[in-house]
Amino acid sequence: MLKKAVFILFILIFCNTIKGFAQVPLYIEAEDTTSITMDTTKLNQTKTKLNNKSTQPITANYKGNSRNNSRIDSLVIIAHQYMGNKYRRGGASTAGFDCSGYTMTVFKQLNIKLPHTSAGQGLIGVTINQKNIQKGDLILFRGGNRRSRRIGHVGIVITEKGEPVRFIHSSTSEGVRIDNLNASYYRNRYVKAVRIPELYR
Repeated sequence: MLKKAVFILFILIFCNTIKGFAQVPLYIEAEDTTSITMDTTKLNQTKTKLNNKSTQPITANYKGNSRNNSRIDSLVIIAHQYMGNKYRRGGASTAGFDCSGYTMTVFKQLNIKLPHTSAGQGLIGVTINQKNIQKGDLILFRGGNRRSRRIGHVGIVITEKGEPVRFIHSSTSEGVRIDNLNASYYRNRYVKAVRIPELYR
């Protein structure tokens, strides 16, 4: 009888443990294909910690000027080398890039590591006010659905502060190309820009 009770208790604990390790697909964006698998018990612990802290985004003007910055100049030169390369879902090579695969590849040439999702890239660096956007900043947008709050696209700014914002990115329609933030499609989907401190070291 005691053995039977111990066995039932063991089965209940085992089943409960299995539940905690369910695969959780994390929607990242319409254009990237990366999904993340995580332990849901750890996810709940992380949520609890975040709820106990301020979740306001960091907003600052990182002390650095993109003018006469050789690393940023190199970044923009590298970015232009891929002009015309086709779009490829999940791609991160000259065979084809998705938007975050493109930015990741360009920054990698300067030994700066970025995650292969636009949402992930939006979580690094320092958030910059739109009026202070400058060359080398990452610029982030919603995906195809402008009402969505999820980041779904990313590019690299190639203009100086105070100039009309232009950025280079891998678009689904034409691959690597240059566009303007003032274009209604991008203006209506703009989320934020982030500055990568490593470019100023």
